[in-house]
Amino acid sequence: MNALNSCVLNTPMEANRLRLSPVERQPHFEIIDTQTNQCLGRLHQLENATHAVELFWGKGGFMGMVTSPTGGHYFALPGSSVCVGGVELSLAGQPITGNSAKQASEPKNHTPQSHSMQATILGAGLATRFERISGDSTHYSKPAVPLSGRSSVIECIANRLVTHGFRNIIVNTFFKPESLMASLSRCQEGQVAYIHESEPSGTAGGLRKMLIDPQYQSLLDVNQPLLVVQGDSVTDADFSALMEAHIAENALLTIGCQWIEAQDVDKFGIIVTDQSAADGQSGKIVAFQEKPKREEAKSRLANTGFYIFSPRSFPLIVEIYNDALATAQQNARQAGLPVPAEVALDFAMDIFPAILRRSLTQPELGAFWAQKVEGYWSDIGNPVQYLETIHDLYAGKVQIPLPTEKSRYYRDGIVYWEGAQAMAEAEEAVLQGNVLVALPFSG
Repeated sequence: MNALNSCVLNTPMEANRLRLSPVERQPHFEIIDTQTNQCLGRLHQLENATHAVELFWGKGGFMGMVTSPTGGHYFALPGSSVCVGGVELSLAGQPITGNSAKQASEPKNHTPQSHSMQATILGAGLATRFERISGDSTHYSKPAVPLSGRSSVIECIANRLVTHGFRNIIVNTFFKPESLMASLSRCQEGQVAYIHESEPSGTAGGLRKMLIDPQYQSLLDVNQPLLVVQGDSVTDADFSALMEAHIAENALLTIGCQWIEAQDVDKFGIIVTDQSAADGQSGKIVAFQEKPKREEAKSRLANTGFYIFSPRSFPLIVEIYNDALATAQQNARQAGLPVPAEVALDFAMDIFPAILRRSLTQPELGAFWAQKVEGYWSDIGNPVQYLETIHDLYAGKVQIPLPTEKSRYYRDGIVYWEGAQAMAEAEEAVLQGNVLVALPFSG
């Protein structure tokens, strides 16, 4: 946090952030990164300043949060400026204009698949890479943050699932569940059930509970395939085509993938196939590479986080979990530690490696299949990706319905949550670049 140490202030820092109330700030200063001697931004306050400022490092780079006395937030990302309430904050960097590598999806008519009614959305993540836009600043979980007008990310996913025939939707929750449940209450045509977790149980923890925990076993029809979707995905992917491919290949487990640019392979989990499909890219999975260097990547198929589990896979997952639990309990006994009653279960770390070993040695179980998926796909892993994705949405690259009054939520590249534009206008805010104006979740 050298950059903030270089400010001419005697203000303590905590957890890579510096909170500045109006009375604590100097009238004007620059924020210098002492490692590179680069200026990260400038802050100026008038004598009658009313808004508080927090500066912090995040996964989206160096960011600022200007907070109104009424509780509204102006999030400034690199390449932006906020002038409001006697505060003038500007951050260096290039403005976000969207992802130039992503092309607009072609509108397509599809026949909803009829092989399964059930899908689960993973909504229990802590969203540590998304602070402060989610979390204690706004009281939103990451999947519940607004995307298209007042429609949240997870609401858009749920609506997409319903149009593809998945009407029974199971969502696991942990962090800030109230905001997530409130947004899903608007999913009119789908039936939404919840797995409320008291502590994180791994990315596959919700699936494990549906298979083993009597409290949740009724949520899963073990005779139908199950589609799994990440709660922070923004997509117009054809889930029906993914299911049809899964059925056609008689797959044990299918992972939806997208072909990405060579320079981006180090940002994703990469899947290597035998290229046995007609498209020459999809096929049986033979290896995984986690964020490989460009020169070491054996494929350009990125894991989208869309998974389809066949009914034949369910007993194997129970077996994989029981083996992991037995190992953890044995290790605890040998170390003289408390014996755990359960352990976390992860798709990438636990289930996929075990399924891969079985599929290679027991082909009669069915293929561990990777299927290329068409359409727009982005995960809002950090604030920059979130803003970039929203720019793509309003540029028409994503087949997700936009709000009728677009200018209430997006104007000149500035993103506004429900009611936030009225606040900004009342406060006569002057905004440029990569700014998100947010109001906290209020129930």
